[in-house]
Amino acid sequence: MSEQTVNHDYRALRRQKGLNQQLFWNQVGVTQSGGSRYENERSVPAPVAELVRLHHELGIDTRQVTPQNAALIRAILSEQLDAETLLNNAERCRDLMDVLGCAAQDLGALAASVNQTLGTDRGVVA
Repeated sequence: MSEQTVNHDYRALRRQKGLNQQLFWNQVGVTQSGGSRYENERSVPAPVAELVRLHHELGIDTRQVTPQNAALIRAILSEQLDAETLLNNAERCRDLMDVLGCAAQDLGALAASVNQTLGTDRGVVA
C-alpha cells in the first residue's frame, strides 16, 4: 500500500504568505530543497500536507505541541473539553486579574495616603 499524498498549490500559498522557500518549509520541518520539489509538482506526503495546513493555513505552530499540552489538545479535539468554554473562562480570568490588580494598587495607594495623613510610615508598599 502506498503512502497517501495530497495535491495543493504550495507555491501560491507560500507567496501569499510572503515567505521564501526556506522560511515556509522550515516551519513545518521540511528542508528548502524538499519544499522546492513539493512546489514543482512532486507528491506531498499527507502528514507533511497536514503540517502545512495546520501551520500556514490555520496559524497553529505545531512545534509548540509538547507532551505537557498534548493531553489538553486531545481532550479538546475529542470534545471532552469545550474549547469555547475554555476561552470564555480564560477571558473572565484575565478580566478578574485586571480588576484585582487595579484594586490592589488602589488599596496600596490608599494605605500610603492614610499613613501619610497620620504621619506614620509602617513600610506599606504602594
